[in-house]
This record gives sequence, C-alpha cells and structure tokens, in this order.
Amino acid sequence: MSGNKFVARLALGVVASLVSLASIAGPVSGKKNLICDSAHVVACADGACMQGTPVTFGLMNFFFVDIAKREVHGVDSEGQEALSPVKNSEITEEAIILQGFENHRGWTMGIDRKTGGLTLSSTGADVNFMITGNCIER
Repeated sequence: MSGNKFVARLALGVVASLVSLASIAGPVSGKKNLICDSAHVVACADGACMQGTPVTFGLMNFFFVDIAKREVHGVDSEGQEALSPVKNSEITEEAIILQGFENHRGWTMGIDRKTGGLTLSSTGADVNFMITGNCIER
C-alpha cells in the first residue's frame, strides 16, 4: 500500500472513530453498500469470556459491506487490509443475513433493516467473537 493511501485511510479511521454510527443509524434497504462499526466485542476462549472494544482484540472499528460484489472488507488499526467473500446471503423484510468463511473461521452477520443494528459472530477453534454495532447505507 502506498504511503499516501495509508495516510488517507488512517486519517479516515481517526475521524470515523470520533463519530459513532449509532447516532446516525437508521433503516437499510439491502440494495446499497453499507459501512458498519464494531462498537462492542465479547471474546471467549478456553471457557472464559472478556468484553471490550474492537481495538482490545485487534479487530476493525469499521468495515464495509459491498452488496453487489458480495464482499466484506476493511482496514485494521495497523493498516492491514482484510477481505472476506460472502458465501451465503438472505434479505428478508426484517434482516440482512450474510455468512462467510475466512482464515479457518466461520462468520455470520445479521443487520436489522429497520434500525441498522448489527450483530456479528465469528467462530473458530481458538477463540469466538460476538460483535455488536450499527450499519448505515453509503
């Protein structure tokens, strides 16, 4: 990644981290791309669970859902890009459900179409995550 792209993404991340999507979240159609925030994380491993922010666990604060390309992508706090294809999807009157598999982990994302509320779970052999946040159309 070039230095200019990294600086631009870092600046976007800093500005975006100052604004929670909860204050502007609302209905989502399922037809437009989404930007989502990870507001709260619960991680469990070896029978014990911890709560924290995405940064606590090295996860992304924000990520993007490309509906047409069927991809979820983002940049973590260290500038590393991540991309995960959506393997299964369903859009109902109430929710957008997306599922995928990446790096030996399965994930399921549910987005409430009325509020933009997000619940994301990621499971693997070593640690399991439950992430809540919000999504808006972009």
